[in-house]
Amino acid sequence: MVDVLNTFIAMILSVVALTPIFLLVILLNRSKIPQGTDPSIIKKLEDMDKTIANDTNNALDQVSAKLEDFEARIADLEDQRTSVKGFKNK
Repeated sequence: MVDVLNTFIAMILSVVALTPIFLLVILLNRSKIPQGTDPSIIKKLEDMDKTIANDTNNALDQVSAKLEDFEARIADLEDQRTSVKGFKNK
């Protein structure tokens, strides 16, 4: 039982000790990446973002129009339905 407890505590301590070291290494590696970005690339990305947003808005407008048409058709069908025919009233 003592061996199991010692192993468990050792695992917890190793995780607590190693996690900050791994995170520090990751942060140091990321800090070496050059941060300068060409403004023309940013402009292209913004243009692509606007294009995607406009296309998405157009598609959502089309879907909305089709849903409104579908709702109108369903309302018309509900108005036309009065009763089921073929049954005799007692």
